[in-house]
Amino acid sequence: MKRREFIKNTGLALTLPSLFLRAGGAAVKAKKMLILGFDGMDPGIVMDMIKRGELPHIRRFAEMGSMTQMISTAPPESPVAWASFATGLDPAGHGIFGFLGRKAENYMPFSNASPVVTSAGKTVAIGDWKIPITGGDSHLNREGTPFWDYLMARDIDCTIYKMPSNYPPSEMKRGRAIAGMGTPDVLGSNGIFTLYTSDEQEAMKESSGKGIFNLAYFDDYGVMEGEIEGPRNVFRQEPEPVMIPFKVFRDRVHRTARIDIQGQEILLQEGQLSDWVRLDFTLIPLLQDVKAITRFYLLDNQGDKFRLYIYPPSIDPSDPAQVISSPESYSRELAGQAGPFYTLGLPADFNAIKDETFSMENYIVQSHSVFQESLKIFEYEFGRFLGKPEAMLFYYFSAIDQGSHIYWALRDPLHPYYHAEEAKRFGDQIEAMYREFDQIVGQVVKRLPAGIPLMILSDHGFAPLRRQLNLNALLHQNGFLKVVGQPDYSDSFMLLKQANWDNTQAYALGLNGLFINLRSREGNGIVRPEDKRKVMENIKNLLLSLKDPKTGENAVGKVFFPEDIYKGRFLDRGPDMIVGCNRGYGLDYLCATGGMSREIITDNLNRWSGDHIIDPHQVPAILMTNFKITDKRVPAIWDMAPTILDVFGIPTPTPMRGKSLI
Repeated sequence: MKRREFIKNTGLALTLPSLFLRAGGAAVKAKKMLILGFDGMDPGIVMDMIKRGELPHIRRFAEMGSMTQMISTAPPESPVAWASFATGLDPAGHGIFGFLGRKAENYMPFSNASPVVTSAGKTVAIGDWKIPITGGDSHLNREGTPFWDYLMARDIDCTIYKMPSNYPPSEMKRGRAIAGMGTPDVLGSNGIFTLYTSDEQEAMKESSGKGIFNLAYFDDYGVMEGEIEGPRNVFRQEPEPVMIPFKVFRDRVHRTARIDIQGQEILLQEGQLSDWVRLDFTLIPLLQDVKAITRFYLLDNQGDKFRLYIYPPSIDPSDPAQVISSPESYSRELAGQAGPFYTLGLPADFNAIKDETFSMENYIVQSHSVFQESLKIFEYEFGRFLGKPEAMLFYYFSAIDQGSHIYWALRDPLHPYYHAEEAKRFGDQIEAMYREFDQIVGQVVKRLPAGIPLMILSDHGFAPLRRQLNLNALLHQNGFLKVVGQPDYSDSFMLLKQANWDNTQAYALGLNGLFINLRSREGNGIVRPEDKRKVMENIKNLLLSLKDPKTGENAVGKVFFPEDIYKGRFLDRGPDMIVGCNRGYGLDYLCATGGMSREIITDNLNRWSGDHIIDPHQVPAILMTNFKITDKRVPAIWDMAPTILDVFGIPTPTPMRGKSLI
């Protein structure tokens, strides 16, 4: 499909201007290029702050070359958009349509961030143990050839730091890459923290799968014993988690605590986040163990109140239990330069604040530690880049995206989760992040030699998430989705347990879309292929006419049929329909694994108050360069790979959908 047809079908041409801040800039051909990925940076916020004189470095940088809004993908999810950035392909070309996909044969959701396992390792049973004799094999779920492969083929040194949709990292034949978004903790999850608390009610909180809650019991000497849960010991015939014991010695008078664990002593003041602590989970004594790192955060230690947070045990980059870099020595190199560092794919622990384990102040402290650490590693990589005669460095920052999800309600009095007192204390957190990134831009521009191209971009913008649309509730109440009995609204896997597939035409799984229960594709499909389009049109009309009973506004702005806007070998991996909500609305995350709410549209009473998985032309990405963009078209994120290759004098490869902007 041609660009103008995509823009026409999505309505983007009506709302996205062309370059909205342009200056001369120079035509560019070079042997080096620096690319900074600021996930979630919103062009609207940037422009508002520039008008107020708050981002002087970004303004001067834009005046050197070009700054523009940019079309993200539909859906505008980070793994989707960054995969398009890397490959120059749309989602049907690289096969990533969101964080979650579904298996048509059994309707089961799965993570697109997980590697594809091509073969399992072999073991031999000896007593209670299963001893490994061969390793397994797996590969990256993202399809397509990333732009850095073409650069490395020309002997250009490439460094890819924490590119989303790159776990496990693609093989670097002349360069280095370390995985980011998608990298699990050592339990194999997206991040499971542990809390020890003196509050019995909090200790008995039902785990959402993101936290482990324990009662902190101190003896008469002020000593508590606890455990940190590690990976399941798969080498045993009956696998169980490996546990590491620790002790806490509490000083109520000075509000301090000493933690003794595996021969290490950690002394913390109340409100202090520890440095990294190395852990060793033994699987087979003297033969096999899993190295991990964690941090302790003494949240409360006053009177009878005690709360100790333990960060999800993460892969130790100095001795990784699985491949997180290419070559494997790269993570060790970074650890040698910067010490242990966050390896978890989404490093700021938003799960801890979503369930109120963290206060806002706690979250700011922990997330800022992630940002400071990324700056430290960037300083090392930037210096290395400057010393290379031919090189490309892509460096990714997650702070704006993860922060905007949590901080949005602080700046939005219309948000259902807005709290005036909290907003008074912390209301400028998003703007404060943008000011910090303005300083990064200023330092980079100051140190970057003349003639080296610099590209700064985001993958999408941001919007308030005030009201949530539950697609399964909509389908159920309008006869497209049938269930057995009354829906269990408390079960996030309700669809998988109660759906009457023999009478269901459509359902929602994942974050971004709807699936038709298609005959010969779904395990119990009933919709004939010749009737598919009619069912989709009926649901589209229903969505576009949906009014919010609370506000009278339309909740949905666009409904996309991927088969109309995307063409590629992997179109069948995505949903049949992608729902683009209007600004202020978003999709209910309860749908991700098949949950259903009683009402179709509900208030968002959650810390997760900002989002971007809506109509993509309402959350455009941003693109800034210090070189001249000559193309007058509205750029799309899949144009970035061809543009980068063009900088190095490499023609756009035939498979790429994108076109160079220079």
